[in-house]
Amino acid sequence: MGLSGVEVRGLLSLCLGGSGGVWGAGLEEVGLGEASIPGCGCVRAVVAVRLLTFADFPDGVSASREGAGGRGGGGQVDVPGSEEPWAGRLRSVKSVVKRTTSDLRRHNRSILLSALYVQGPTSRNKLTRVSGLSSATVSNVVSQLLAEGLIAEGGSEDSDGGRPRSVLEIRPDYGSVIGVDIGETHVRIGLFDWTLSVIASEVYPIAGTRLDAESVAALVLQGISDVTRAAGVDPADLLGVGVGVPGAVQPDPRIPGRMLVHAPTLGWSGVALGEMLAPGVAAPLMLDNCARTLGQAEMWRGVGQGADRVVTALIGVGVGAALGSGTEGGTTGLAPATIEWGHTVIYAGGLPCRCGSRGCLEAYVGADAILHRYQATLGSQPFHASGTEGRLAELTARAATDPVAMETLEKIGEYIGIGIGNLINLLHPDLVVLSGWAGSVMGGVVLPTVRETAERHALSYLRGRTRIEVGRLGQEAVAMGAATLPVAHLLSTGGRRPEVVSGPGSGVGSVSGTVPGSGSGAGAWA
Repeated sequence: MGLSGVEVRGLLSLCLGGSGGVWGAGLEEVGLGEASIPGCGCVRAVVAVRLLTFADFPDGVSASREGAGGRGGGGQVDVPGSEEPWAGRLRSVKSVVKRTTSDLRRHNRSILLSALYVQGPTSRNKLTRVSGLSSATVSNVVSQLLAEGLIAEGGSEDSDGGRPRSVLEIRPDYGSVIGVDIGETHVRIGLFDWTLSVIASEVYPIAGTRLDAESVAALVLQGISDVTRAAGVDPADLLGVGVGVPGAVQPDPRIPGRMLVHAPTLGWSGVALGEMLAPGVAAPLMLDNCARTLGQAEMWRGVGQGADRVVTALIGVGVGAALGSGTEGGTTGLAPATIEWGHTVIYAGGLPCRCGSRGCLEAYVGADAILHRYQATLGSQPFHASGTEGRLAELTARAATDPVAMETLEKIGEYIGIGIGNLINLLHPDLVVLSGWAGSVMGGVVLPTVRETAERHALSYLRGRTRIEVGRLGQEAVAMGAATLPVAHLLSTGGRRPEVVSGPGSGVGSVSGTVPGSGSGAGAWA
């Protein structure tokens, strides 16, 4: 809970056994006592000081107002008895407070920058309302962000009877990010400005080629070089590189800080992909599951904007999903959580799945399964296109005139609808987005059947509460999702560029400082 400046000074006075004075003023100066900031650093600061002073100053400590020099100046501290050993411990208390106030400054910057990023052009007054920060704090932080080039003045809006208010917006040219989509049929590299507008992209088919991690890593590095060179961007100036993989990214239990990729669809088990990429990436490098990152992109820039509870269904050769919460109060919400939707059983004892089970959704609606179903149906016609993606596009186009193609896609839509009906009954989302390259290709054709089937299989009291839409981010969707990883980290730090370090065990692409947790939305550091 938040605390007022008076309450903060009172607690610190109680903790230190004195009048508060310089401590209260110093904390108040950075907005530490603002009651409208939920979960801010003020409680941590007070608790940290309280624990240290009760343990280290059993005789009490008083903080004098004399010499405070106004707000937060270097005040005098009276310690009963000899200065030693208490002076060193008192300096530790000051260090704790200093670190905590620094955290709060970063927290305030993050709140305002995230609000602008998610909500779009906004006035200072609106930022004050959605963030819960005081107008003085908003003014100070906005001035900093303007000076650093993260945001800009972007026109004006009418006010209630006064002068027009200036509108603030994110500056797209502040920096660029790379998003890497590693799929079962291709590697797609996208270069985006940090508002996620496409600058350049390249696609490298990998169907029929070796899928060993070293070859894929080499292809990724080539792609990064190609798109940055084409756009005239220095790779060292990138804000970061995000990589989406069709599998799980988990810590190596043997080596702290090392992340391993487990991607059965690629035949990978415990692959240290980050270590393979890091020597060739001169920017912060992050890895995460592609369904999770795609969900983030759909909620930030796709049909998920403004929704409260979104399931993003990724359909390609493999099938997965991610559940995410909507934005609230100008923040970017919680990072989406992956769901092994493709391996939920829809037909007992059904078709074999590559996971080893039978009757999994993926065995029916994965791209290869769709093509196999069509080709095994009497009356199907040979494909002219090559490759899984080309053939699925051809099948979808045929549905307008080929009854066998339409029958196949209608049946696929029914299976997808059953799977979504299960999601509705379990998770109660207000939106389900059909996405992934296969979902985007056939989504418009199968959507009516999907909606009708999902409603039929959802519980009666849940019917009509969930919208089902096709994603609108196009073929760049998964790469854009990967690009959200460095963007999310930049927002979480309040726009502070991470420091890239090199040295033993770090790699060029590692980042100094605290490694974000998996729930942060910043992905896993390579």
